[in-house]
Amino acid sequence: MDEQDFRSQLTQEELERRAFIIPFKVYDFTMLERLNKYSTEYEKTWDTLINMAVKRFLDDIEAIQSLRL
Repeated sequence: MDEQDFRSQLTQEELERRAFIIPFKVYDFTMLERLNKYSTEYEKTWDTLINMAVKRFLDDIEAIQSLRL
């Protein structure tokens, strides 16, 4: 069974509880410093901040695409 088949058998709640680890490279060290700064300032983990940022970024992309239609 591949990853996609496995995920298709889980409910949304099960998927959210599992969470997936997605490694990524940080190309700009200043971004890492900012992430650390905001992590401390808002008392959030890096994971939480990264997920918030990615969600907002994807929401922005969807909003822009809907304006184009």
